[in-house]
Amino acid sequence: MDSLPNWAWWAIAGGMLLSPVFAFLLAILVELVLGALTEGGIPALALLASTVMFGRLLFRKQQMRSQADNRLGDQA
Repeated sequence: MDSLPNWAWWAIAGGMLLSPVFAFLLAILVELVLGALTEGGIPALALLASTVMFGRLLFRKQQMRSQADNRLGDQA
């Protein structure tokens, strides 16, 4: 298969153009959630610990994907 279908090129281009928008909206969402939790009376240490744990889960998921890609690339 030499080339991608036309819809795939548009999906890639749209994703590249909209990714900064999604990142900005995600940052706003995180700020809102952290503000709501802080106003709700959760101690700062518990808030920091939950944020670090959530970040580690996301990083671990990304790291596991890259390791799986490397393994599949070696088999081809």
